[in-house]
Amino acid sequence: MGIFTRGLYFYFIIFLCNGEGEFKHPGDEICVSTTTSNCSSVPELQSPRRVINVFHVIKYLTKRKGAVHSDPKRVNSSDNQNFEVEPTAVSFNNLPQEVSDQNTHQKLSQTFETVDSPETERSLRVTIGSPMPLEKQQRDKRLLNINPMLKQSARDHKRRDKQETSFSPSALMAENGCGVLVKEVLDLSKRELSDSQLKEKMDSWHCRATVDKIRELNASHNDLNMDLKALISLLLKMKNVHSIDVSYNKITNSGTHRTTKCNLEPSNLLFLNLSHNPLRTLDNLCLPSTLKSIDLSFTNINKIPKEFGGYFFHLEEMYIQGNHFIYKPQPYGSGFLLQGLEAKPEIVYPEVFSHIDVPETPIQSLPHQVKHLQMSNCSIVELPGWFTNTMAELLFLDLSNNPLNSFPRLPASLQHLDLNNTNTESLIDISHVSNLTLLHIQNNKMTGHLPSEHLPFALKELDFSKNKLHMFPLQEAQQKLEFLNVSGNLITQLYLNTSFPSLTNLDVSHNMIAELSDHTGEFLPALKYFNLSGNKISFLQPGSLPQSLLELDISANAITIIMKETFNNLQNLQVLTVHGKNFFCNCDLYWFVNTYLSSTRVQVNGREGMLCSYPPNKWGLLVEHSNLTLLNCSLGLQMGITACVAILAISMIMMLCWHFDGPWYIKMGWYWCMAKRKQYEKRPQHKPFDAFISYSEDDARWTKATLLEKLETSGFKVCYHERDFKPGHPVLGNIFYCIENSHKVLFVLSPSFVNSCWCQYELYFAEHRVLNENQDSLIMVVLEDLPPNSIPQKFCKLRKLLKSKTYLKWSPEEHKQKLFWHQLTAVLKTVNEPMA
Repeated sequence: MGIFTRGLYFYFIIFLCNGEGEFKHPGDEICVSTTTSNCSSVPELQSPRRVINVFHVIKYLTKRKGAVHSDPKRVNSSDNQNFEVEPTAVSFNNLPQEVSDQNTHQKLSQTFETVDSPETERSLRVTIGSPMPLEKQQRDKRLLNINPMLKQSARDHKRRDKQETSFSPSALMAENGCGVLVKEVLDLSKRELSDSQLKEKMDSWHCRATVDKIRELNASHNDLNMDLKALISLLLKMKNVHSIDVSYNKITNSGTHRTTKCNLEPSNLLFLNLSHNPLRTLDNLCLPSTLKSIDLSFTNINKIPKEFGGYFFHLEEMYIQGNHFIYKPQPYGSGFLLQGLEAKPEIVYPEVFSHIDVPETPIQSLPHQVKHLQMSNCSIVELPGWFTNTMAELLFLDLSNNPLNSFPRLPASLQHLDLNNTNTESLIDISHVSNLTLLHIQNNKMTGHLPSEHLPFALKELDFSKNKLHMFPLQEAQQKLEFLNVSGNLITQLYLNTSFPSLTNLDVSHNMIAELSDHTGEFLPALKYFNLSGNKISFLQPGSLPQSLLELDISANAITIIMKETFNNLQNLQVLTVHGKNFFCNCDLYWFVNTYLSSTRVQVNGREGMLCSYPPNKWGLLVEHSNLTLLNCSLGLQMGITACVAILAISMIMMLCWHFDGPWYIKMGWYWCMAKRKQYEKRPQHKPFDAFISYSEDDARWTKATLLEKLETSGFKVCYHERDFKPGHPVLGNIFYCIENSHKVLFVLSPSFVNSCWCQYELYFAEHRVLNENQDSLIMVVLEDLPPNSIPQKFCKLRKLLKSKTYLKWSPEEHKQKLFWHQLTAVLKTVNEPMA
């Protein structure tokens, strides 16, 4: 029975030590001890715990069917799935004598020696030691002993556990407590990391392998509240670290007088970020001298001591923005000589110098090798006198947001200078800074123009935005200038009198420019980005824009019309920004709507802000919705459509006229009008003729021999053309004259009459006379029968008369001829009656 109990005892220990994810919850404290005093060393107030009697556990295991195996290697993690343990201290105080005998203690001591030996597998040591801190592991070191047989069982159990449950490397590292190392970078930022937690990660023996692999450490945005020297001493245990970021913490620098050296461990540290920490002083700063870049921005420092520049002789980049280097008045005694005053050393003036307050420069030194210096927003009034000659390798200088008294003296090596918002009013001659390629003087009080000889020849980028310039600052070209920003000034005219061959980006937005010269494009042959927004331009004339443009901004101006001739040459344009509310939405803008707004070739920004101001019926309407179509705006198309419609209408009218003898009526109307204009237009009061005979040439024989002779024999005065037409007068005039001067008009109808042109005129004029006088004066004599379809449509009046009016018919029979003559004589004697 004792052997069986010991087996269960060791089996229980291996589950306690190896079952991190199964049997023991994270944060549990498990203390296996043979005496009560060993467990009492753990504070009881840290977590509630319960002492488990091993016999209770044994009883629980023996009750389960098949829970006990003779071979410990076959023990599965499922044996513990239903066994829940609170944060507990396990004590063996109440074990029976057979369990706690001397043999058992000997086996436990052998197990402790096995785990503590160097030959113990590292992964097993980490797995066993990871749940508790280092100090607890050292205090309860004897609790981790496992004999070789149980060690093999633990390996088998771990192997089966990996098959059932997989853990990511980050999870294992988190269990390890050393952090997650990704590509030699350890990120501990934003974890509310405390001082003790950081010390635990850096000092723990099980984290030593991880610490040695770290090349970059990020511990920013935590709760580190340490002295800088202690922090650096702790972090330099990372032998291969190159970069450390401990910004946004509560790190301080005591600044006490250092009697001994820092005694820092040798390191390869190159970059250190201490920004946003309350350092307050750089006195007696204890940092590795190997640093090449340091960030001290927003650290509440107000002075850079003299020893700083000499100690960090490898420093190349320095960031100190957001601090306040304020000049403080310092009283001097009689031994002080004013700077620049040439006086002999033996001559002193105590009554003068005892009352002088000389400002002490807060920047007493800087490393000579610094190439990048960021000092923006530091309350700097002027640079020290030694700055120009000492900083001989400086390339980048940022003095923005400082209340400078005057334009600073600059080192000749400088390439980048930022003086934004520094109250600068004028620019001194900086042509000696021959390597300067970038100059920013934004948001200052600059006025006037800049002499080209005062600027370096190598200048490529110049920013004069948000100043008080009234004219274009450069009157002479800078051959290498590529970027120029003069936005936010008071410039009224973009006056260029020379070419800028390298300028690719020009920003003149938010000025008071009203127009561009038609030669502006010629002076900017390489310009690609042109910003003209926020001005007062109303018209862009041809030649004002360079042909090389890729992006153009003409928004927020007073532009009413965009000329096609101005934009036709911009073949490379890719982006156009245009919006405003003054556009004339007439046909002059149609090409723009069709070429830009309706096309995807050019990206048009601001189209939703293009509003019409004219005509009144389109006021406030979007330009692209103003119905500027080709039909409305193309004069050629309108004329073509009008001509086609007119031709079609005329053709249809002509066809109808031809079908209904329109030409004949037109011709008759023309002749009638012409006759009315002549002398015959006056109607005579006494008509000399009784009748006018109208007949065709084919019926002339019968008309003359029979009709004319009979009527004249009867006493009627008859008019017919062969005798009564006046020589030298037009035929139509004679016809009109004879009809107007005859009481009756007698028509001799026959098929030949219908086909006679002159008979048609005579009939037409007679019809007009009837209409004018409203009297029936027509007499129809049918010489030959007329078939119904033989009379043309143009003789509609004749057809109507033959149907509605009684006519006389000539007959070859003699007995009928007497009646014919009687009737005709009677009609000629009657007075013309009004038409019904």
